[in-house]
Amino acid sequence: MLALIDFASRLVGDVGRFVDIFLNDLILGAGDPLSALLVLVGQVLIVATMAAFGYMAVGALLQEIGVTLPSLGGRGRSE
Repeated sequence: MLALIDFASRLVGDVGRFVDIFLNDLILGAGDPLSALLVLVGQVLIVATMAAFGYMAVGALLQEIGVTLPSLGGRGRSE
């Protein structure tokens, strides 16, 4: 149990260090605008994927109680 608490506290404590390394070494320190663009595109893809997955998960949960959300693909159930 102590190892889990130690791991969680170190993970939370290192977030600031991760942000510092990310900004100073990757974005600002590289001096290469292509690196910043690639990181930005990667983040947009991850956020879009997680948003679509979250929409599907919430839609599945709501459908269990009788609420239907519109389909993202336009091919919903034909009732």
